[in-house]
Amino acid sequence: MKKIMFSVGEPSGEMLAIEVIKKLKNYKDDELYFFGMGGKNLQSHSFKLIVNSTDLAVIGFIEVFNKWFSLKKALKKLHNELIRNRPDILILVDYVEFNLRLGQIAKSLGIPVIFYVSPQIWAWGKKRIKRIENATDKIACILPFEVDLYKSSNINVTYVGHPLVEILSSFTTHSGYRDKLKFSSNDKIIGILPGSRVSELARHLPVLQETILRLYKSDKKIIFLLAGASKSLLSNILTPWKNYLEQKGVKIEVIYENTYEIIAKSNVVAVASGTATLETALIGTPMVVFYKTSNISYFVLKKIITVKYISLVNILLNRRSIAELIQNNANPVSLSNAILDLLNSDQKQNKQLSDFAEIRNILGKKSASETVSKLILDIVN
Repeated sequence: MKKIMFSVGEPSGEMLAIEVIKKLKNYKDDELYFFGMGGKNLQSHSFKLIVNSTDLAVIGFIEVFNKWFSLKKALKKLHNELIRNRPDILILVDYVEFNLRLGQIAKSLGIPVIFYVSPQIWAWGKKRIKRIENATDKIACILPFEVDLYKSSNINVTYVGHPLVEILSSFTTHSGYRDKLKFSSNDKIIGILPGSRVSELARHLPVLQETILRLYKSDKKIIFLLAGASKSLLSNILTPWKNYLEQKGVKIEVIYENTYEIIAKSNVVAVASGTATLETALIGTPMVVFYKTSNISYFVLKKIITVKYISLVNILLNRRSIAELIQNNANPVSLSNAILDLLNSDQKQNKQLSDFAEIRNILGKKSASETVSKLILDIVN
């Protein structure tokens, strides 16, 4: 029996880990035991939860500080598990700061470590490389340009393909998918992706509420679809927010745990910066990107981030393809104007769609989960 331990801190990471576990089961279903940190989705795939990460998804310096004791407790519990139930390999999935600490502990115990999704040294600078070297034996990169960034290190690095290419293979044509849905081709639909964390919603929902009211005032036929990451966690926040807009006459629907459907149905999407920007591009829907964080977090990030763009689409293309409205620029006037500008311009929409086709070519067609599962088996065998 081979014991494979995962450390997954967020729903997006769970999705990646699940795909790898599926592939591993195809190879050696009865000979593998999966355990570690994750959420309910991983638990439903024969995964033994040592730490439940549901309440540990954080972003920004203030949010991390507020969760500090919970994170410290989780790290200690996983440290004990590494000793008590020593795995044949540890797979770290994103969740960088926490996982770098856990990886360092595992390496000190002589346990092989793979980091799936490279820490973003292209954004934070190469000073992190030494820490990464002390915390992992192999990195599975999901962006092709990342491999060159590790040339000066002793880390074994492989570009495995981007997992979203595999996951979204059935959503590669936006128009073909929308034809199957109830909305007519004449409907104007705006998708709203506000982020999945409670802290993100707290900052984004007030801005989005006023943005939607401005858009509704400009065209009362617009239909709005908002993505809710988890009904059990977010319905108490989103239900009164939605009711207020409906009282104003706005046509709006909140759809939980089905973000891809919202993207595919929409003419234009307003999306909080993160993995969702790449999901939107691969599905093929024009978008505007926005983001707000605490003023302290923003001040610190401005000092240390080295890239000039925030969205993965613009970063991969190395040019401004989509509008990015960040912090003070993420206000109702600027956001509604940017959405309307895109919604009412076929030329601008087609230009983005052409850029998104270029993104697909850059990422290639590798199966990330299959490549990662083979890297794991090479080590444990």
